[in-house]
Amino acid sequence: MDSKNIYEKTKMKIAISKANKEDIVMDNTKVNILKRFGIAIIALVSTTGVVFATSAIINKFGPNSSEGSQRAIDGGYIAYSKEDSIVDSFMLDRYNFYITFREDKLGMTLDEIQEKYNKVEIGEKRQEYLIIKNEKGEKVFSNIGNAYGLTSEDGKIFYTATSNEFPKAKKLYVDFAGKKEVLDVPESMQEDLEEYKLKSISDESWRFESASISNTAFKIYLSNCNGIDHNEKNRVVTSDGKEFYSQARSDGDGSISVESDGIVRYYNTFSLGKLDATDELTIYLYKNDGSEVVIKLTK
Repeated sequence: MDSKNIYEKTKMKIAISKANKEDIVMDNTKVNILKRFGIAIIALVSTTGVVFATSAIINKFGPNSSEGSQRAIDGGYIAYSKEDSIVDSFMLDRYNFYITFREDKLGMTLDEIQEKYNKVEIGEKRQEYLIIKNEKGEKVFSNIGNAYGLTSEDGKIFYTATSNEFPKAKKLYVDFAGKKEVLDVPESMQEDLEEYKLKSISDESWRFESASISNTAFKIYLSNCNGIDHNEKNRVVTSDGKEFYSQARSDGDGSISVESDGIVRYYNTFSLGKLDATDELTIYLYKNDGSEVVIKLTK
């Protein structure tokens, strides 16, 4: 059954995209199936041991990276740790967090971690073994508190997660089963979201709620948007003519929902990041009958 039929028959929440088949760990309190991330790279060596490379690394976080993340990689942005660190690399974005651990420094392989901590058999509970906080003590990530993707390659273990909004951090305090690390977060990863405001909307019965952009993604929220449809032509266009489509990754990237008040609500994540953003954007969305709604935004 396609998303249009789901919408028309149930008027319930619609997952806008599909999840790739890979090792996904879900927390029962979350609805997000979370994606991998890749980021861009800056030529810089910090005094605290975070090293930046100058060459882009395609699919740094694997084939499950979103297009927005990969575009950020192409623009050059990822933080590496010192050679003796348990952490190989990481990224903190307001919408994405990814971290890679070295198996040899952890002293554990992915299979051993899954066997020891991620038990799902009846009567057994998953254990919280990976906790990452910022300098305010806020949890940026934990293997219990977040849904996440988990995989390994070439002796490295990847944790990949997205959120509606991760807390900002200047430092990350990592505790992996008692092995601790303090990571300095580069200034480029401490930036706040940039907001867009409404300039015009072709269907004035639709209500614009908000739109914001991070290094890796653009999100838009609407309400009272009767008839809105998940359509592969839905896109964001920059003022210089570049087009960016839905991330098409998971339920965490977009939904259409009708709650008890009867109001149709929509949000979606597109692959536009700050690297390609312009001060004015045009969003093209489509209704079930195929008609087009044009939304113009400005900073």
